[in-house]
Amino acid sequence: MGSEIKCWCRNCGIDLPPSHTEPCPNCGETGKECKATTTAAVAIDVSCSFRARKKREGMGKFVKEILQGRFPSKSPALKKGVYKERIVDKEKNEYHETVKDATTGEVIRDMHEPLSQHKHQPKQRIKKVKG
Repeated sequence: MGSEIKCWCRNCGIDLPPSHTEPCPNCGETGKECKATTTAAVAIDVSCSFRARKKREGMGKFVKEILQGRFPSKSPALKKGVYKERIVDKEKNEYHETVKDATTGEVIRDMHEPLSQHKHQPKQRIKKVKG
């Protein structure tokens, strides 16, 4: 963020310092005009996610779920959160999940296995190792 103040004599237009209070040193007249400008930068971080489910006719539960997007993380090492892609397909017996650091794109978890063998992983804290 920055600001600037420019001043000039109202009569002859010569540049004057903002603190100048005497008559103009060029023309001897009194009267000064000033213009102040301020600049600021604003950063906006936007994220989105979606979940879609395919349901079977007459059944309450889904047969396929797709989840994709950026999500918050409880890990202090992942301040910008994670980018997650997950596909649960009950008809094809497939489970796919990829989790990446939203800042660097580094893969944190990459799972591809039959859904029948997938065990729900309890939420875990992810610690990034520097180096």
